[in-house]
Amino acid sequence: MRNGLVLFTSDRGITPAALASAAEERGFDTFYVPEHTHIPVRRDAAHPGTGDATLPDDRYTRTLDPWISLATAAAVTSRIRLSTAVALPV
Repeated sequence: MRNGLVLFTSDRGITPAALASAAEERGFDTFYVPEHTHIPVRRDAAHPGTGDATLPDDRYTRTLDPWISLATAAAVTSRIRLSTAVALPV
């Protein structure tokens, strides 16, 4: 069985390089980072699940670039496979 980790990267948590290195040391096979390029700046209609039109918080605006995140992870690892969980080319 192969095991991997996904990290929603932001400037508020562990760095992608630190987690990828720790994951590799512990025998994980893959390390994924997602992205979220399509971020609304406002919401005109209420969210169907909450009934609230406000955005939840600033988590998406603080997301790190997946390609740079993976590059920093590649610099400190040698075996673990690195990939995006989602990549939306624009």
